Formats: sequence, C-alpha cells, structure tokens
Amino acid sequence: MESLSKTVELLCREKGISKEDVLEAVKVGIINAAKKAGYRGNLVVKIGEDGKEFGIYQKKVVVEKVKDLDHEISLEEARKQFGESIKPGDEVLVEIKTEELGRIAAKAAAQVIHDKITEAERKALYDYFKEKIGDIISGTVKEIKRNGDIIVDLGRVVGILPKEEQITKERFKIGDRVRALIYDVVFDYKHYNRKKPSRVDDYPPPYVILSRTHPKFLKRLMEIEIPEVAEGLVEIKAVAREPGVRAKVAVDSKVDYIDPVGACIGVKGNRILPISKELSGEKIEIIRWSDDIAELVARALSPAQVIQSEAYEDENGELRVEVVVPDDQLSLAIGKRGVNARLVSKLAAQAGHVVGIDIIKESDFKKLEELEEEIGDED
Repeated sequence: MESLSKTVELLCREKGISKEDVLEAVKVGIINAAKKAGYRGNLVVKIGEDGKEFGIYQKKVVVEKVKDLDHEISLEEARKQFGESIKPGDEVLVEIKTEELGRIAAKAAAQVIHDKITEAERKALYDYFKEKIGDIISGTVKEIKRNGDIIVDLGRVVGILPKEEQITKERFKIGDRVRALIYDVVFDYKHYNRKKPSRVDDYPPPYVILSRTHPKFLKRLMEIEIPEVAEGLVEIKAVAREPGVRAKVAVDSKVDYIDPVGACIGVKGNRILPISKELSGEKIEIIRWSDDIAELVARALSPAQVIQSEAYEDENGELRVEVVVPDDQLSLAIGKRGVNARLVSKLAAQAGHVVGIDIIKESDFKKLEELEEEIGDED
C-alpha cells in the first residue's frame, strides 16, 4: 500500500490536517466500500503507522455451530486460520481480501474518504481561526447581501461582516479591501444570527464573523500602529466607542519617561489620525489612566471642566460617581445626543464596575448643599 502512504502524506501536507484525521477518514471510507460490496457484521480496518500496511477484517466470535455467518466463525475453521489455541467465545479478525471489493466499492470509498477529509479540513480551519479571535484580518469584499451583511474573501474561508458590526456611515463596494476584527468562528451562521441571517449556503463553512464596531478593534489597531503600545511600554486600560462617531481610550505608561497620551496621539496627531481615518473619521480621545475611579471619570469628561468628582456606594451597595460641572459646561459634559456621557459611563464600567455617573451642574449642587445644611441645623 505504498500509494496509500504517499496519499496520506500528500493530504496532510496540502490540507494542513493531522495524519490521524486522514487515516480515520480512510478507515471509514474502506468500511463503507466493504459494505457496498456486500460484507456485513463488525468490520475493522487496520492501517500501519507508516500507512503502508493495510487490511480489512470481520470481527467474529468463535462458536461450535455457526448461526450467523456475519458475526460467527466455527471452531474448526477458526483453528485452521488461527491455531489450535483458539477456543469457543474467542474473538478473531477474519481478513477480507481487498481485491474482492471491486470497482464500485472503491469508488464509494473514494467518495467517503473525500467527504471525511473535507470535514477534517474544515475543522482544522475552524480550530485555526478560533485561535485568531481578537486579531485583525484583511480581506476583499466578495458579495453584499440584501440585509446588508458583507461577505469577505479571506482566502481559504469567507468572513461575514454582519450589518450590525459595520460602522453606520461606511459604504463598501465589491472588490474593496476591508480590515476587521475576528470576532467569532461558526459552522452555522443561521444559528449564530437568529434575527435576519444572510443565506451563505454558496460558501462552505466555517464562517469567520468579523466586526468593525467592537472596542477591541480600536485597541488592536493601536497595538499595531503605535510602537510604544506594541512594545508594552504603554498599556491600553479601557476602550469605549460610539462606532464611527467618537471613542475614549484610557492609557497608562509602564515607564516614567513616556507620556502615554502623547505617545498615542503623536506629533500633530500623526499616530492617532490614521487610526481615526481607518474608522471612518471616528474622533478618538486619549485619556491618562487613574486607579482612582473618580479622577478617571473627571478626566474622561473632557473637554468639559470638572469642579468635583466623587465615588460612592448607593443604597444597593453599587458604585456610582457624582460629578459637578459649571452650569455652562453641563451640555458639553453630556455631549451631543448624550454621546460624551455614555462613553464615560462605558469607560468607567470597564475600569471599576461603576453602574452610573451623575452629572450635576454647580448651581444645583450648591442648592443641595444648602438644603442639607438646613436639615442638619433643624436636627
């Protein structure tokens, strides 16, 4: 079976799948071929480790009187083939001559082997991309589905960039290059996306699910584009995004001589601007990290000025932050359509499990203080 050995080696090398998976597929194919040729019972295939030795057998029980030819062998016949030490109840492997399988059986075996190898190859691809979750990958737009999902050619597999994982104002055309985060890998896209999944039957699984809206996409872009981040000298502690609109990134320096904010922004923004361009003009604010959650929130509320910021536990024992801003800074702190406040809340939630941020204008805060003093005087 020199040809089998060479075929196995070739498949392992070309398809990138394990030798064990290939040999298992070959075994299943040969058993199916034997069944096609009329053999029944408990069929066993043995292939040597080098793939050169090969045999197919029927496992039979030794009996005095045979009632089932497919599962039993007479004691007399068994002793002829396997020696006088054989006794009733023993199990023996009776070899099937491979040349008896015939052309039709061989064809059936080839088909099963092909199917099993394809299955093993897909599993190998699934395992490969599963390890790549969280990495950035580039591909070419292959198809745009009616529901807005984008099919991306990634080489040996296709990626799916679901509509909800796209930056709203982006528009792609067939042939465009696209970079995205590997968010997940699945065999069944319908099960993965139950709302309005694209029909992807034309493309074999597995499917690599992509995202351009996930906070990790921005984080990975910074790790790729900014040397200090790539080298671990500057650490990205938290990322909050309103995709395509605005983002806030909290960074910290591992060494005293590096300004983490300046390192990420670059001279005249030459480091952060290309990343912003990649994200369709998303405005990215870099904030210096603080272990003090109240101080971090105050910094994150930029460009609004903060008079006072204080963390406290509410009646449920959950952490909140109260921030006081000048009256004329309240709208700036909240931001257009509440974007600034939402981003700060997301950032704070990542940093310290903060459940809420209360932004109070200075005049209201003073009224509350006066009211508390009056109540205190009455007591």
